Amino acid sequence: MEHEKLTKFRKIVDGLEPAKRTEIYTRMKGMSREEAEVFVDRMVKISEQRKIEITARPKVLAGNVPASDLPRRDYELSEPQPRTYRKAPDDSKIEIVKNPGRRVSQPSDFRPAQHPVKKVQPSVARAGRDQVARQIELRKQAAIAERIRKEQNQETAKKIAKISLKIFSKVMATVAATLVILLAGFYTFLGIIMKGPSTHLRDQFVPSVMESSAGGVLAKMILSDEEIEAILNSNKTQAFTDITDTTLVNAMAAEQNKKSQANAAVNELDPDGDGIEVHDISGPMYHGKMLVIYDPSRIMVATIDNYNHNGAGLTLKQLIDKYDGVGGINGGQYEDTNGMGIGGWPEGIVISEGKLRMGYKSGTYDVYGLTKQNVLVVGRMTAQHALDIGVRDAVSFGPALIVNGVAAKYSGAGGGLNPRTAIGQREDGAILLLVIEGRKTSSMGATMADLIKVMQDFGAVNAANLDGGMSSAMWLYDDELVSSSSIRVSRQMPTAFIILPQKQSSGVTEASEG
Repeated sequence: MEHEKLTKFRKIVDGLEPAKRTEIYTRMKGMSREEAEVFVDRMVKISEQRKIEITARPKVLAGNVPASDLPRRDYELSEPQPRTYRKAPDDSKIEIVKNPGRRVSQPSDFRPAQHPVKKVQPSVARAGRDQVARQIELRKQAAIAERIRKEQNQETAKKIAKISLKIFSKVMATVAATLVILLAGFYTFLGIIMKGPSTHLRDQFVPSVMESSAGGVLAKMILSDEEIEAILNSNKTQAFTDITDTTLVNAMAAEQNKKSQANAAVNELDPDGDGIEVHDISGPMYHGKMLVIYDPSRIMVATIDNYNHNGAGLTLKQLIDKYDGVGGINGGQYEDTNGMGIGGWPEGIVISEGKLRMGYKSGTYDVYGLTKQNVLVVGRMTAQHALDIGVRDAVSFGPALIVNGVAAKYSGAGGGLNPRTAIGQREDGAILLLVIEGRKTSSMGATMADLIKVMQDFGAVNAANLDGGMSSAMWLYDDELVSSSSIRVSRQMPTAFIILPQKQSSGVTEASEG
């Protein structure tokens, strides 16, 4: 509020009667600051209008004449007159008229609208303050408790992490120490085997690991390349320079013999008459199965449709089912880097159903397969020569075990102990399919010398070693007679020697005879 207006207001009020002055000040005490400013401003403006004469309307007291009978006097405009004062019976109500005939509301009517202030008893107010104070205190206590809880949780987490780290460190130290001990023990074990007093044990172990796809690293941990080469040369099978003389085998003898005995007693070796014998094979370090198939025309090379370095082959069972066969063994060599091959790319030669599927006609390969006259051919030749002599189904691997009745020469054991697969043929034309389990506690595996002996025992005049190791497997009539040594699922491969149903072979035989 301006100082000048306040001074004028005080002069105006000081000029009033004491009772009126007291009433104005009392009324102003109940006003807000804004209401007081409006009231003062209004009083000053009215006072400054020199042409307005303020007159007080007498108050009608109880018991007097009715107010309606009293003469009404409003504010009128007149010339300024000297100010005089007269006492009114009761001037608690003052009507201010700005112009004649127009009534002006009391100063209290100019108060801005406001909500009524609820007066609170001192005890109630004190209780409210106490409640607010308690709530604030409770919040503070809750915040302190929460902070303490978080600090305790963090401390607990640190302790747990510290204990866990200590335990983990101890466990890892134990594991590391165990691994070091095991590695040291294994290294010592390898050293004893390969550089110990037993040359026989060394000559068995080194060729065995070197023949596997990834096991050669074991020998290289102890021995130099020159030492390994020397051991392999002293335990290997000599390569043949001759190939099969097809005139030594009468491929139709087995079928003719079977027909001549059709009305005779049941063959004890083939009680079900399906033309297949199943024999258990056992040796000092191995066991396996031998299948004798009377009719060689039932044997063919099954192969995948497309060869691809990055593609996958089929399992033995899948290859058998693809050609509606009844059994079979794994076939030829294929790409198998570090033992992780997936069987999509054969190596060497592949001839299936008379067609050259892999290899160049001018290329020279180890050829192991059957001719159109159902004679097993074993030897090294060009693909063109194989086709010229009528080879219809063949693969590559090696070495040859028996050629024209002569067993291969070998030094030492002729190789290591491993799973083996071989194919052979008797003089009467019957086909021999042999699979030896290996790399198992029940069967360590066979050497080349073992294969030669088994084939000779069954009368083979020609025989050859096929792909072995983790690929070696044999199926007959939906039964896996010899399982693969693969620690993964059944190996996928590009080729297999399969056995066709007997009814198919009879048709082929009849066609050949006709």
